[in-house]
This record gives sequence, structure tokens and C-alpha cells, in this order.
Amino acid sequence: MKHINFNWGCENIITHKLLDEIVKHINFSPLLPNDKQIQNIYNFSLRPETKDDRSSLYFYAKLQNGIIRVKQFFYDWAWPFIYADTNLVKQGNPFIINNRVGFVGIDYKNNKALSYSVGFTTVEISVFEGDATDDEIIEYLANLMVINLDLAKKSFATASYTARYDQGKWGEDEVTRVKWFKPETINLKNSFSETLLDYKLDSVGIGKETNEVQLLYRQKVNLTDGCWISIAPHTLEQDLPKTLGRNIGIRQKWRFRLLKIPYENRKIEVYYGVQETKYPARWFWFSFDNKIIQCHIRSSVYETSSLVREILIKILFTWQLDCNVISK
Repeated sequence: MKHINFNWGCENIITHKLLDEIVKHINFSPLLPNDKQIQNIYNFSLRPETKDDRSSLYFYAKLQNGIIRVKQFFYDWAWPFIYADTNLVKQGNPFIINNRVGFVGIDYKNNKALSYSVGFTTVEISVFEGDATDDEIIEYLANLMVINLDLAKKSFATASYTARYDQGKWGEDEVTRVKWFKPETINLKNSFSETLLDYKLDSVGIGKETNEVQLLYRQKVNLTDGCWISIAPHTLEQDLPKTLGRNIGIRQKWRFRLLKIPYENRKIEVYYGVQETKYPARWFWFSFDNKIIQCHIRSSVYETSSLVREILIKILFTWQLDCNVISK
């Protein structure tokens, strides 16, 4: 797909006309250079969304100690909206901007890099040349301007390329296995909660060929922290890790425990993983009611262990897990 190259002009001014033109071609809220930063960027390029291509944009910027490449897109495949470190090849160090967690580390090209999100917008910055410091690239990111935050307020079902076009990035994946709906457009028959603590039900995925449901909850305030729940038959069970202990994994380091939760006259075994970092992602799964329940919670500045407890209580004692109770 041909990219659109924008000529910023000699004045180096971001005009409303230019911003309107950019937003027309993408499905996410871009983070663009401010008036000072604009003086040092070049090769600004945008790939518009078409039926065959996801939208994205990138540009290069000259910093005091190097040149960086800034790439932005809507990460909406393979447990989308959950990973806070999409481009890093091993556990990075967390940083905070506006109560949203990002990670800085090394990317797949062995460059210093960071990953950060606002709403559905993933921003990946890599040091293209020179030796820009972690603090330098984080400060650059913090000064970018979020444009048209209304795009971030749309639901995943409405905004996601994968959900709308039913096209996974590498063939069928978790996202294309279901058909996506805004909660208000289907009848949940009181099966699932509209809110979980300070998270709101954003979108519901219903299995096309299997009795499966996927639920996406989003943090109400920052629109970025997400909770992704899959309730699927055993036929869709993945090779979920059963190893217990600390510092498990390469790309991310996890601490896994086995919880045994009393339920009626038995105990439910729940595999529970907490990312080994200051602001951890969380991940748990267990077998219940002839289904595999799996949940991913994005890295957050908020204490999300309470969200884990809330979800477990809802699934075990409140929710109706028979996905056939949902009508379209």
C-alpha cells in the first residue's frame, strides 16, 4: 500500500487542515509533534486504512544525542490492547506518562526502544542513529500532542480494523475467531457485568462456530488499561504454561502461582501469573463448567490484583457462562 508523504512546509507549522487530513485516514488518535518538536522531524509518512491494509504513521526526529523513529498504529490482533511492550524482545523497564504505563528496553532490531499507548494507539519509538538516552526518548514522547482523543473513545468493535474487516494479521487468531459487537447492540440477558470496578465493558466477541465469548473491559478514565477475558470450550484450549515459580519467560518475566479457590465441595485450580516488574501485567486461566477461562490484564499504575479477585468472583458465583444465552 502506498504511503502518503506529508510536506510540512518551510514554516514547520501543524495546521488544522493537515490534522484533519491525517485523522481521516486512520483509526486511532495520533500523537504528533508540538510546535517546537516539529522543527526537527522529517520523512513523515502515513499509510491510510483500506480493506487490505491497516493504517499506521511514522516519522523521524533529531534529538540532541541521536535520531529516533516514531511509529504509531492500532494493535488489534493476538490478544490486542493488552501488551504494553509490543516491540521489545525482552523485559523492559517501566515508565509512567499521564497515568499510563510504558516500557523501555531493546527492540527486535537490537535498538534502544520504547512502547507506550494512549487508548487504542500504540506508539513505538526506536533509536535509529546515535545514542539517545532512555530519559531523552521518554521526554520526547511525553511532549507529543494527542490529537482527536474522540477516536480513542470509540469501542473496539467499532474502531478495530481486525474486528471490522474480519482479517487477522497472520490468518485466524483469537480476534477473528469471534464476531464483535458493542454491548448495547446485543442482548446479554444479564449474563455479564457492564462494569468491573473502574473498568467498563467495551466490546463483546461471540464465537462464529463455537460456543465462545470474549469480553473486553477498559479503564474508564485513561481509556488505555484493558482487561481481556476469554470463555471458550476445551476444544480451543491452548498450550497454556503450567510451570510455577519466578522469572519464567524471555520476552516478559513472570511469577506463576497455583491458587486453589473453594467452590461448593471442591477447589478450583487457577494458574495465576504476575509480570516481574513494578507495574505488572496479570494473567490467569483455569478450567470451569466445561470451559477454559483465560484473562489478561494490562500493566497499570493501579493495583489490579483487586480486579483479578472481582473477575474470579463474577465467573464462579455470578455470571452465566453459557454463551448461548447471548442473542444478537
